[in-house]
Amino acid sequence: RFLATYNSLTDKHLVGYFSNARIRQHLQRSGLISRSGRIIPEKEYRLNAMRRDHQRYVQECLARAIFHKVLDMERHHQLEIRRKLEYSAKKERVQKIKVSLGCCWEEQFRRSVEDAIPLHSPHPPLGPRNHNGLHPLVTGDRAGRSQ
Repeated sequence: RFLATYNSLTDKHLVGYFSNARIRQHLQRSGLISRSGRIIPEKEYRLNAMRRDHQRYVQECLARAIFHKVLDMERHHQLEIRRKLEYSAKKERVQKIKVSLGCCWEEQFRRSVEDAIPLHSPHPPLGPRNHNGLHPLVTGDRAGRSQ
């Protein structure tokens, strides 16, 4: 019973030990005494200890969240760099292909367009050809002009 209620901070035989500056500083940091030297009751000490533990826990959670956010941002940044590099590599490959095919490709395209569009008349002839290879409308126009 006596040991359960014993408090070494109030023991008159330990006054000299607890008056040491280094020991007093340690007790203050531990939260057992106030700056003025008042002994903190056990209930208040436990409450303060719980507050400190909770504050440490919140700080750790916040630090962990910040760390993971930075990791995610860095991962996203690396993906963006990779996408840009892949895009520029594709663009460079296409450019090389264009250069290697270059004028041949453009010339073939131009020829196919020229072959598809007749240069002589904007409209196809309306009737069949005669034995001279001309359409009857064209021969009639020519006959009318020469007279």
